[in-house]
Amino acid sequence: MSTNSESATWTSARSSLSILAVSVALSLFTTAYENSVIPLFASVPTLKHLGHVVHTSTALAVVTPNLSSSKILLILGCLLLLAPHTSYWISVYAARFQDPIYSPLVTHALVLAPVVYFSMSLAMSVDPTLALIVLAANALQLRPLLMLVFSALSLDASNNVAFTALGCVCLAVYGGNKVDAGRHSPHLNARNPRSAVALSVIPLVFTALLSLNPALRSPTLVDSIVTPYNIPTYPLRILNSTQSKTGVVVVGEILPPADGSLIPLHSIRYLRVSHSLLGGVWIGERVATLDSFPPLTDQDSTPLGDSIYSAFVLQEAVRLVNSTPQGRKGECDHALIIGLGTGISANAFAQHGIATTIVEIDPAVYDAARRYFGLSDPGINNVFLQDARRWVRSRRAMVEAEDPSAIKYDVVVHDCFSGGGVPEHLFSIEFWNDLKTIVSPEGVVAVNFAGKLASESSRAILVTLLRAFGQCRAFHDRVEPISQEQFQSHFVNIVFFCSPSPTPLTFRPAVEEDYLHSYLRRHILSSLDKREIDHAEIGDSSIWSATTEEKFVLTDAHNTLNTWQEEEASEHWKLMREMVPDVVWETY
Repeated sequence: MSTNSESATWTSARSSLSILAVSVALSLFTTAYENSVIPLFASVPTLKHLGHVVHTSTALAVVTPNLSSSKILLILGCLLLLAPHTSYWISVYAARFQDPIYSPLVTHALVLAPVVYFSMSLAMSVDPTLALIVLAANALQLRPLLMLVFSALSLDASNNVAFTALGCVCLAVYGGNKVDAGRHSPHLNARNPRSAVALSVIPLVFTALLSLNPALRSPTLVDSIVTPYNIPTYPLRILNSTQSKTGVVVVGEILPPADGSLIPLHSIRYLRVSHSLLGGVWIGERVATLDSFPPLTDQDSTPLGDSIYSAFVLQEAVRLVNSTPQGRKGECDHALIIGLGTGISANAFAQHGIATTIVEIDPAVYDAARRYFGLSDPGINNVFLQDARRWVRSRRAMVEAEDPSAIKYDVVVHDCFSGGGVPEHLFSIEFWNDLKTIVSPEGVVAVNFAGKLASESSRAILVTLLRAFGQCRAFHDRVEPISQEQFQSHFVNIVFFCSPSPTPLTFRPAVEEDYLHSYLRRHILSSLDKREIDHAEIGDSSIWSATTEEKFVLTDAHNTLNTWQEEEASEHWKLMREMVPDVVWETY
């Protein structure tokens, strides 16, 4: 009796452990899968229907007949070993249809759904009742924790390693079960275990051959391909590719075609994080300076030209504010950069003799700016590679404690746009109030935001900034003139200039010294008066009423910025696809 009870307890415990292992493995796969497709689809399109696909696949596994556990293990092992290839190539071809909703959905259905379905089927074959209880939350519950682990480790090729390791485990369990069954069953001949082991090895050999075949291997460079890497079919060169805190950080160059053929965009060096361009500069024949002044160079002495984005130059107009005593005297002593990008503004401030502090969450972005985009060394005590919210809060505490080392900044550039949106915790009223305490009373903050002019997200940012600082003026960076209708419906870079000063903001005319021998700076800064956006264009009069205004003030407790940005993020994805060819996004 005791033996039967112990046996039942052991069986129950083994079933529980098996189902728990399936749940953790499924969460690990879903996390790795998400990480692997975000560089091709960006985070918002990737996540939009991912949860629905997981839940639907789980439900199908519950209501449909299940295969034997050994067959499921063999199928899962093959699917997981193929995942490094299928997740990439299916994403590539789906993304070429340039649909931010259906392109990732097709990939989820063909790559993620089968793994979820068979994983749930495996759990059901062990114990249907227990499986429903343990997997009620299924793969989505552990995903946020695992995403933090992936981010913290920043392991090269961690996604492919996870796929391969999980596949090997499934095949090993399959082979082990077959061998064990052969030993304990007199009805099975000795060849069955050996054939089972051989069957489990075949997928390993097949996937190894896929990885060695350059025509089938995905051109993702973080897993051991040595850079610089030249694409054989397009004049594209990857200088660096790093899996880091915010995603895959890539420095690449679109070169002039060697055969002289025409391509729409070339001679640029760009900085990419997942599916977003953080910036770039002209290179090669497109490097030009005013008065033939020697251009900026990278650490390998390669000449670098103007920024490909004019918004980064527009931010420098923060120096032109002359409604403050410091501005009139041209005495900006301390600048703060929140969100580095390629370091265009940081370098400009340094050239103007302003001591500049940089706060950037991703070390790989800072390293890329230093090595490939000519960012001068700001000094070890002026670089903080951490989340800006925590850093600003700690600086506020220093100011309030009257710490003599606490600096108050004359100008601040806040540029945290990436992946089609901005991090909502860096746009709340609480964040701006913290930042205001470390800005001098006559200081100026330049905030970059990209989106539709009359969108709810644009309105919310303006209303929150006005609530925090009291006054703001907005300017756009468009180089080419566009119609008023396009201005309202297209993506536009807006730079808000705000100040806690009671004196209304005014800007002096730009002079030759402001241009730093740059054609782009001369064009943007000399036409500042033509770029201003009236507040009424961002929000009609209804948003300024006391009751409606509360809807748009972003707080830590009530912050719907991410929700409002979802549609814009999808449009930003399409815009990025139109801006540069598919091969740029497909090679990282």
